[in-house]
Amino acid sequence: MKRYGSKAVFVMLLITFLLGLDRASAAMESPVDWFDHEFGSSNVVVHLAVGEEKTLLMDGLLKFAYPHGFQVHYLSRTAPVTITSQDGFVQVQTGSDAQYGNDRFWLFQDIQDYLFALAEFSRVPVEFSGMDKVADRRARRYIGTVDPQFVLWCDEESGLPFLVRQDQRTLVTVTSYIIENGVITSVDLELSFGPGRAFTTLTRGLEGWVPSRLEIEDSRGQVQMELSNWSFPMEWRENPLPRLAALSELNDLFLEEFAAKDFHAALDISQEMLALAPQFWQVYLYQAFAYEGLDNFLGVVENYQQVLMRQPDHHLALNNLAYHYFLREVQIVQALELAERAVQLDRKDTYLDTLGYGYYLVGRYHEAKKLLVEALETASGDAAAEIAEHLDLVLKALGEE
Repeated sequence: MKRYGSKAVFVMLLITFLLGLDRASAAMESPVDWFDHEFGSSNVVVHLAVGEEKTLLMDGLLKFAYPHGFQVHYLSRTAPVTITSQDGFVQVQTGSDAQYGNDRFWLFQDIQDYLFALAEFSRVPVEFSGMDKVADRRARRYIGTVDPQFVLWCDEESGLPFLVRQDQRTLVTVTSYIIENGVITSVDLELSFGPGRAFTTLTRGLEGWVPSRLEIEDSRGQVQMELSNWSFPMEWRENPLPRLAALSELNDLFLEEFAAKDFHAALDISQEMLALAPQFWQVYLYQAFAYEGLDNFLGVVENYQQVLMRQPDHHLALNNLAYHYFLREVQIVQALELAERAVQLDRKDTYLDTLGYGYYLVGRYHEAKKLLVEALETASGDAAAEIAEHLDLVLKALGEE
């Protein structure tokens, strides 16, 4: 076994055309698509290193449907977790509880930003332009047909991208490789095109080249990902992605109708979402917003209560339900409990305003004044104007106009 290293690829890059090359036939060549898989799965172990501390984030099974479908199964401290994503719409299943949203899950985002992006370099429209040497290896040089500033050097034997440059910027650099029995079996690459600095190891196996390591250095610290036992089925068994894609589409439609203030249409769409995914408890939050637009107090209350049945510490639902009670001066004792709990969870200016207004309604003026003054320190726009109105009421009650 022999390992070869390269600290500065440009020193080893000899821009020398090989004489005797058959240019007519070579011009027809294209880079090898080294990661040509529609579906795949791998064991994944992820650690986060920050300074001297190293924490295990995940030890589970990763599945993908290239390029936008993902799922990972792992065991948290309290329950099994399954996270599924299609086009950025995510379902998080923890035990029997499910949450949905548009927040991209960090693991899937890291794989897309680095490993899948690396694979895409082999699919950029290019034409063969000659042979060079990169890291003491014969490498085919390709130049972008759409963007001539894109230049790709692929190792002749392995087909892997050893060097990628665009607009005089280096995107991929080979740092070392291992040769066994005359062929490369492992390659280390530095990736300089993502949101952080990354390093990956590609390993040759029975299914071709696969990523076995990804390390990312960014604001989180150092994310250390190990990938092993790759397999590439023709499709997922019991594929959840079509249902998730349908939910994502309905979610977008709801937001469009809500933004257009067609609250009845938005409510119709929300019912379709619940029929498709009864565990999608955020739909009750959506419906509460829509009922607010329709000034339907009973609908608002019922749906915020549904949220709190499933998420007792959802501070937005706690605050909003309390505020609707205060506006109608009903269920005041319960509303105060809800508002106090919301402020305990998050001292947002709007939450402080809700509780302050509640204290005003029950004659606790000094406590109300303190909260409303604090709220005005960070509030802006319409929220600040409403808080100021509530503070004026309190000051009048105290005789401090």
